[in-house]
Amino acid sequence: MPATATKAIHLIGGDDEFSIKEAAAKLAAKLAPTAGGEFGTEIIEGDASNQDAALKILRRVNEALFTGGLFGGGDKLVWWKSTELLADNPTTRGEAVKEALVELADRLKKGLPDGTTLLISAIGLDRRRSTYKTLEKLGEVKLFEAPDPDKQAGQEEIAEFLHARLKAEGKQMTAQAADAFTGLVAANYRELANELEKLFVYVGKKPEITEGDVRAIVSPSRQAVIWELTDALGMRRLPQAIAALENLLGQGEQPIGVVMMLVGQFRLMLLARDLAERKVLVPRDGYGGGLEYVKALERLPAEQTAHLPRTKEGQLPNGWRLYRCALASKHFALSEIIRALELLLDAHIRLVSTQLDDRLVLEETLTKIARPKAKA
Repeated sequence: MPATATKAIHLIGGDDEFSIKEAAAKLAAKLAPTAGGEFGTEIIEGDASNQDAALKILRRVNEALFTGGLFGGGDKLVWWKSTELLADNPTTRGEAVKEALVELADRLKKGLPDGTTLLISAIGLDRRRSTYKTLEKLGEVKLFEAPDPDKQAGQEEIAEFLHARLKAEGKQMTAQAADAFTGLVAANYRELANELEKLFVYVGKKPEITEGDVRAIVSPSRQAVIWELTDALGMRRLPQAIAALENLLGQGEQPIGVVMMLVGQFRLMLLARDLAERKVLVPRDGYGGGLEYVKALERLPAEQTAHLPRTKEGQLPNGWRLYRCALASKHFALSEIIRALELLLDAHIRLVSTQLDDRLVLEETLTKIARPKAKA
């Protein structure tokens, strides 16, 4: 059977599951043969929990692509849907699965039958594998990666996503509402889309979404609750800090984990305070202050940031996080930030070495941190 053009193979993959599924569904609708009806598209679900299931799926893919249909020829779309068999996981590391993937790639190199189109939507795509490299050469590849909120590019991608969704609904969001929304919702396109849908239903026909609308209906993510806790502590608002602590523990956060989060925040507060007191980087509260601070941080010479902690990739701390820590540090004397770190160290020791109630230890620690230090 003669080979078709390379555009008969389409691969949509990456680590952003929401965007992959959305894009694949749109492309499948576009590629589906108009004359084929329900027999024109064959969908093969790609989920496989073990090697036997993976081999069955790969056999089905081969059969769908290279075996003639029961009712003769005609155009056909084979959609290998939401598969993780092109990712790096225990199932795909098995020798039998590796061999089956190589066999499939070799058959694809020889070409698909006339009128047959293959669409693959792959979650967690491993671009190092030979199968991916074959598909990249033979067909069209579109990759979707989750936004990284720690980078300026990731923040811009999230802003573009929000703008596109709002425009499609004929709505606008105030700057304050946008700040609140991105602060509350995890940097995950599925979560962003879900919370936007809730907002659209909540505001109804109203064209503009306000900060009040956002705070009334949007569910805060785990990271947002962490910020709520640290911000409340930074503002010395103990009732709000205790409420945020209860929320975190209710979500299953471990007490030691809470302590380590707070240690990280107060360390950044200490560093941000140092930068401010030396007039190296002074935070400005109010609208636009965060972006101004982030850009200023990026422009600092290396000698001014050499003492700051780095991520695993060697990057500076997230600029927005450092900005919020800089604002919080204004409510503490330098000695009080150091005292807070000492109190957190003591809490850590008590959590791992005593039989005291974890919640009591944490609440007592928060109370001591939020309470102003007595003057001598």
